[in-house]
Amino acid sequence: MKGDRKKVRLAMNLQKAFHLLLTIFVATASMLAQGQSGGSGPANQTSPNLEKGVPPIPIITGGIALNTSFDPHETVIGPVVAPIILVPLGRHALIESEFEAKSEVVHTGGSFEPVTLEKGVEYAQLDLFLGKYLTLVAGRYATPFAIYKERLDARWIRNLPAEPLIFGVGDNSSNGGMLRGALPLSSGAQLTYSGYFSALANNQFAGSERQTGLRTGLFFPGPRLEAAFSFNRRLGAERFNNYGVDFTWNARSVPLDIRSEALISQAAGYGYWVEAAYRLSSSRFSKWLRRSQAVVRGEQYFGPRVAMDTGLEMPEGDANRIFTGWNYWLTDSVRAGVAYGRQFGAEDNHNIWTLGISYRFVR
Repeated sequence: MKGDRKKVRLAMNLQKAFHLLLTIFVATASMLAQGQSGGSGPANQTSPNLEKGVPPIPIITGGIALNTSFDPHETVIGPVVAPIILVPLGRHALIESEFEAKSEVVHTGGSFEPVTLEKGVEYAQLDLFLGKYLTLVAGRYATPFAIYKERLDARWIRNLPAEPLIFGVGDNSSNGGMLRGALPLSSGAQLTYSGYFSALANNQFAGSERQTGLRTGLFFPGPRLEAAFSFNRRLGAERFNNYGVDFTWNARSVPLDIRSEALISQAAGYGYWVEAAYRLSSSRFSKWLRRSQAVVRGEQYFGPRVAMDTGLEMPEGDANRIFTGWNYWLTDSVRAGVAYGRQFGAEDNHNIWTLGISYRFVR
């Protein structure tokens, strides 16, 4: 009888999670359909010469993804819905916001665990363009520590479904203010910068830690190369510093992207990852293969030297991991992917297989 009641409760939890995700999906799709229907028709046939007189219009974008990972211990199914809304306010201000809802259906030990559903506001910020080289950001924003959170975290952008081992330090949003921009140093170099302060907020869907920091780097448009340094100071009950370095190179001669991050923190640990993605777009490949991409990533993590309750979701011990993946664009908006990884740990060596599909929508 107890086993039957557990199965009934599990079925009810799964049904509730499915209905909630379906409701979010339908609402998002409805907004998208309204945006598409509103943008079609004779109004879109206006001469380009009249575009200057057209006021800025809101944009609805974002994505939906479903990833499934398999390893010897458990199977995890993870649907994600993440709509994004952009609202221009004239020519000198912009409101941008992203809401994310995700769930995990975990099967381990021959049974399903209770279904979890996480909801939260990734960012809801006001951007004020104060000048050519300065933007003021106020509200809730992705903390600019290194590059993964701000640039690669979206499921339809990241090359591999699994986040890097050191992602726990940068996986957060801040409530406060930020100054950011880019300064030209010469015709072939720019200095990028962002400085921020975040207040403590215990809100369930938009919480943040009290912290401050900066990220500054050099960008070279010619070779399309950027190298940057990040500093983060946590100001909560436990105070500690995090340092990061990131590197990006989008090669011109070949369709190759190289990205890397490194973390230095006595409290959070030490580690790095290096990822290379090659687009098979050359004419020597078949037309079918030209819509695909090969990816490889290597990473290492070493535990902290100081025992401290940081509140960060980091690996429990030292770990090495390598991933290889292949992505294929079914359309310009729909991408499917498969990845294989091997984790090497002091007490945990196992394989990781991941299948996923993502859809990016835009009005």
